[in-house]
Formats: sequence, C-alpha cells, structure tokens
Amino acid sequence: MRTRYGSDELNKFLLIVCLVLIVLNLFIQVRALHVLVILVLIVVFSRSFSRCFDKRQQENMKFLELKNRYFGSREQKAYRKAAREDRKAANEGKRVLICPYCKEKLRVPVGAGKIKIKCPHCKSEFEETV
Repeated sequence: MRTRYGSDELNKFLLIVCLVLIVLNLFIQVRALHVLVILVLIVVFSRSFSRCFDKRQQENMKFLELKNRYFGSREQKAYRKAAREDRKAANEGKRVLICPYCKEKLRVPVGAGKIKIKCPHCKSEFEETV
C-alpha cells in the first residue's frame, strides 16, 4: 500500500453510505439497492488502491468544500455571514473604478461628481465622474 492512495474523508463517507444502503436493503428487498451497494464498494476500493494521488486529493478537496458549505459548524457559518455583512457595509456608498493605466480596482465615494483620482498602485492621475 506504500504507492497507493489509501483512505480519506470521501472514502469514509462512501463507506457510511454503503452501510446505510445495506441496512435499508435488509428492510426493503430491492435488487437496485444491492447493485448500488456493490457499485459504491467498487468506487471505494478503486479510490483506495489508486496510484493517482493528485486526482484523488482533488476529489477529496471538492467533497470537503461541499461538506463545509452545507454542514459546516455554526461558528464557520456565523463567520461567513459576518464577513459578507462586512463586505456589504464596506461597499455601501462606494463605486469601483478601474485604473486605465494599470487596471487596478479603486473604490471611490458615490455622488462626488467629477473628481481627480490618483492611483495608489501606479501613481497616475485621471478624472472620472462618479
């Protein structure tokens, strides 16, 4: 197993799904569930014995992103909500302009009329009506 991928969070999740399907198949005798259990086990073992580390890690990262998005902790959800509110509050009353010379994004107050803007990145000056 030294050159094989092994187990990760996605494999553990798939094994739990497989166990749930097996228990469900005990009560509901459906041939499709039996086939689905076998397919999930094939996927788990093929991922475990795979030599493509990069692909398996990318699959696992996508799974973890989805898991955290939908089943993240309350603290994570509260942090993301606070961050969204901060971004919204920071952009209220502001307009984003792009410097014509260096293409840097600049925030300027709305309703200021025609103003001269000095880009802090490239130090060029230009006029814009806001």
